[in-house]
Amino acid sequence: MKDDGTLRARFQHIVEYLFVLALGYILRLFPRGVRRKLGELLGRVGYRLDRRHRMVTLNNLDLAFGDSRTEQEKVEIARATFEYFGTMLFELITWGKPSRKRFESEVEVVGREHVEKAQAKGQGVILVGSHYGNWEIAAISHGYRFGPCSVVGRALDNPYFNRWLERIRSTSGNGVVYKQQAVTRVMRLLKSKETVGLVIDQDVSQEDAVFVEFFGMKASTTPVASLIGLKTGAVLVPIFSHPLDDGRYCCFYEEPLDPDDFAGVDRQQAVFQMTQHCARVLEEQVRRNPQYWLWMHRRWKTRPPEEPEGTELDSATKSS
Repeated sequence: MKDDGTLRARFQHIVEYLFVLALGYILRLFPRGVRRKLGELLGRVGYRLDRRHRMVTLNNLDLAFGDSRTEQEKVEIARATFEYFGTMLFELITWGKPSRKRFESEVEVVGREHVEKAQAKGQGVILVGSHYGNWEIAAISHGYRFGPCSVVGRALDNPYFNRWLERIRSTSGNGVVYKQQAVTRVMRLLKSKETVGLVIDQDVSQEDAVFVEFFGMKASTTPVASLIGLKTGAVLVPIFSHPLDDGRYCCFYEEPLDPDDFAGVDRQQAVFQMTQHCARVLEEQVRRNPQYWLWMHRRWKTRPPEEPEGTELDSATKSS
């Protein structure tokens, strides 16, 4: 029975992979503008059919914006979010392994001086990413512009998809570090003055979290970028990307955060302040263009230990 289950799962993984691969080849036949429209259509269908993630999105928008946005505005942001991630999916499966020349013409870079300043310190760089815009394109662009970086991520359940995504991620010489081996590998890479990319904007378990303010609420956030930065001296550089009206992308870097600036601060407080800074920078970006952030994730699911169970926020999150 176990073997039968394994074979069925493998067969399902192969069918899913071949379907997406074929869809990608078909979509490449269409101009980019048409692909984006088709992606938006996919997102609209997803918004209508995927009730669970639609409710999570609307609930998160309500928690984040409260009365500062009308109910209609929140619905419009939710729809636009689904539409954007539909276009991002189609973009990803049709990019293939684009060349440096294509990236240089189709991805605009802003804040180059922030990366160069961080690299000049000579103790490695930590790119602090988030599920905002197209984070995959941002990482590939960085590899072409500033040299390879190693991206930390979770392996996909479908091994064929995982190998396919790894090939895309390594287009510009980047590497992939899976979470099971992350800490040791990341420390070794930074000691060799290399660059590592970490995504830190998702909910984590209470025991692994630092609770920082995000849209005025405590959000369970991994402190790993701050901890590693303090341990190694590596500079933290927030990185973002979003699409431009002409079909290209903009990849931009914020001011670097040097752990040396926290030398006289208590270690626990330094971790909190650095993690809070990264959350604040992300919030500023999301407020500018909320449709590009992954609202489908239950960002405020885990509550601080001092917060009593059954609070309004806790109940609202669970109801999604």
